[in-house]
Amino acid sequence: MSKRPPRKRPTPPRGAPSRPRPQQTEAIPYNPRVNPKLKPVLADVGVPQDAPFKADPFQTEAVELLDSQDVVVSAPTGSGKTWIAEQAIARTPAKGQRAWYASPLKALSNAKLAEFGEIFGHENVGILTGDRKENLGAKLIVGTTEILRNQLYDAMHRGTDLDAGLVVLDEAHFLGDPDRGVVWEEVIIYLPVRVRLLLLSATVANASQIARWLNFVRDESCATVLSNQRPVPLYPLFLMPDGELTPLKTTRGLFAKVRQFLEGKAKERSRWQGNHMPPFGHILESLEKADLLPAIFFLKSRSDCDAALEYTASAHLEYEIQRTERLNREIDAWLEQYPFLQGQAQIDQIRRVQVASHHAGHLPLGKLLVERLMQKGLLKAIFSTSTVAAGVNFPARTVVITQSDRFNGREFVELKATDLLQMTGRAGRRGMDNIGFACVVPGPFNDVALTATLLDSEPEPIESQLSINFSMVLNLLLSQRPAEVKQLLGMSLATFQRLERTDGKPRTKAGPQRVLKTLAQELAGSHCPGPEEAVVRRRRRRQLERLRHRLEAEAADGERGLWGALTRGRVLMDMYGAAWAVLRREESPDGRGVLAISLEKERRLTRGHPRLEFVGLEEIAGVFQEELNLPQAGGGRALAEAVLNQAPRRPTPLGAPQIERLAAQEAAELTERLEAVESEQEALICASCPAQNECLKSKKGLGRLLDQAEEQLAEVADQSHAFWYDFVRHLEFLRTEGFADPQGRLTPDGLWASQLRLDQPVLIAEAIRQGALPRQDPVLLAAILALFVDEREPDFTPALDRRLRLALAGLRQALDPMIERLSQWGFDTPVLPYRAAAAIYAWCQLADFDKVVSLYGGAEGDIAQLIYRTADNLRQLISLQDTHPHLASTARDAVELLLRPPVVVPT
Repeated sequence: MSKRPPRKRPTPPRGAPSRPRPQQTEAIPYNPRVNPKLKPVLADVGVPQDAPFKADPFQTEAVELLDSQDVVVSAPTGSGKTWIAEQAIARTPAKGQRAWYASPLKALSNAKLAEFGEIFGHENVGILTGDRKENLGAKLIVGTTEILRNQLYDAMHRGTDLDAGLVVLDEAHFLGDPDRGVVWEEVIIYLPVRVRLLLLSATVANASQIARWLNFVRDESCATVLSNQRPVPLYPLFLMPDGELTPLKTTRGLFAKVRQFLEGKAKERSRWQGNHMPPFGHILESLEKADLLPAIFFLKSRSDCDAALEYTASAHLEYEIQRTERLNREIDAWLEQYPFLQGQAQIDQIRRVQVASHHAGHLPLGKLLVERLMQKGLLKAIFSTSTVAAGVNFPARTVVITQSDRFNGREFVELKATDLLQMTGRAGRRGMDNIGFACVVPGPFNDVALTATLLDSEPEPIESQLSINFSMVLNLLLSQRPAEVKQLLGMSLATFQRLERTDGKPRTKAGPQRVLKTLAQELAGSHCPGPEEAVVRRRRRRQLERLRHRLEAEAADGERGLWGALTRGRVLMDMYGAAWAVLRREESPDGRGVLAISLEKERRLTRGHPRLEFVGLEEIAGVFQEELNLPQAGGGRALAEAVLNQAPRRPTPLGAPQIERLAAQEAAELTERLEAVESEQEALICASCPAQNECLKSKKGLGRLLDQAEEQLAEVADQSHAFWYDFVRHLEFLRTEGFADPQGRLTPDGLWASQLRLDQPVLIAEAIRQGALPRQDPVLLAAILALFVDEREPDFTPALDRRLRLALAGLRQALDPMIERLSQWGFDTPVLPYRAAAAIYAWCQLADFDKVVSLYGGAEGDIAQLIYRTADNLRQLISLQDTHPHLASTARDAVELLLRPPVVVPT
């Protein structure tokens, strides 16, 4: 594979361009034409003759094998994997069974509902997603994989069985998705063995390993059905800057003319370089001349997709009157059904040039219109981000590749073979094209040699993405004892892959099993049910002990006065007359003082970072009444922004009596913190354990074994035991917070908290316990829930309505102690950006959509996703009808406020 040094580009903000506004230049005359070597290939372009459907061998093989065993199917995109599912589903009623079809996206589930309704009858198909619950008694249920996982949680809790004899997991390569793969893995582990399982995956390198894992987990035979044959052959093209279409490569490597171009002088390759986008209008002209439309252009950012529309307006394309009329009728009918889309910027462009932009920044119903127009053959091209490659049925004759890297949410990384495989899988429509084409366009961010190599490369293998979270732990504890959970985690794909990597090879270093076994024997008679619990509990015990000693030392300090008044955010003046805000008190070998940030504008930043200095007690000339609210998270930028917004012009000095009062107040708060730590220490199960003293001895006996176990568990993060250790860590936090008892059973609070199947169940449960969620105000409730949805770092805090400001202040007061404890335990804590709350608050008060978009920042699709996800979180509160009826009722009202035009659920 072609290697190149990593390129550093600035990380683009969400929805914003990642480089300067693209422009286009005309460096050389453009003459659309076809290289003679390409003409024999293009002679086969067209629509294949109608022929009776005949299943491919891999399709019939998979259906036959499903009668006796589980099956994993790995085949190219568009090869007909759904036909296998259709045949399997059709057989389930005859067996007196129901079927479940799980897909990764709500939009895909909606599409499958319509598709299967046409095949099996709409009365026989139901849907279950976060948005829709229809016809749940049907023989076939279509839904998202997350909902299926939740149904398995509930079935395990009730001690019942999933009412299905067949489960189809579509897009099974999502097992390797960093954010969502864990859901696929959980479904496979929890699914009853009697349920036949069919996995449909795009081409992956280790499908056979996945099948072996299913056999390992379920103790049932599992077959692998592989197909590398595309239903429509793919031919790679290259577009020269002067408009000539050529082959990209031959059997001996790059096509000679392409190689000569890439090796040519810089002047000859200057077109489409620097900050210039390719001339998309000209590219369309070349593709149309060769009869290669419709096309999908894969671009790296939303802004590039939208900007590309501007550069197609002048394209000289041919328009069929009948197709144009059909296009306009489809658009008119859609706008009549959804009139709020009338003002969408690209509607006119679609009508005039028959091209569209498609990305997550658009309203869902706007994207759905584009998808339907493309599927009906009414568009010449779309400009899209990689989202089209992941699950949407959106084929074209040609895909256009303009870059060989992608933005992964943090940085630009080279495309992998799997990424390119997903993109090129959209090239060539089964039954509509004889050939599909991948057209590579040269440019500053396209390593053509790398792209050519990836086109012939094998896809990467699926790697487990299993991780432990509080929602998983709560729901597993509904029906499983900790020891049973340990067995479940031992069946994970991650465990299996690590076992296979080491199978048959002697280990040069012993794992933790030996010391854990010895430790378990030594713990007999203690209050710890297992060695992992003992390690986690002792770590927390030591942490509390250190914290208690520090607080006791501060409380016993006789020199309170000025030192006690220097709390975080307090404004002070040094002996040189400069103003500062305290970040924290510090003690150094040179004496006591504070780490502070300058309030003087010209000194506040150093190379873009806050200017921080140590100010000794002897250098402090005065203390002021003002105290800034400095953020605990968000980095230096957020800190500097807070100081900029709050720095007082004329601070009010404090006298000695006032300073003493502040010191006394701080001393009282210190005492409260100390009492809280002592209270948690007393609540530890260790306090009554007969082995409590032995645990803390590090040189011998039980303490030494615990030291060894803790050290080895930290070293074996790549082994399966690490997942169990992380589970125990989550469990112990739940126990200390009152959601689980010492035996690992859920308390009453833990039982209802387990129903909060969302990203932050523990924090939201704590807000409910503390009464910080409004039980009678749906507007405020929706605004507060939005805080737990938005993951963007705050770059500013908008002006807040007084009612919202008070509610948020109450929430922070209720949650800050737990957030601090989560941080102490090493758990990630949310950002809780007030901008999301302000936007949802305004939306629920019937503010204009454009105003809400402006208030939130970003694009229309961003606020739509925030609204949808907030509604999903509110639905979790609705599930608490039995334990919190008023809150559930208010959440139901809040959902109705959220889902209104132009943010409505596409069906």
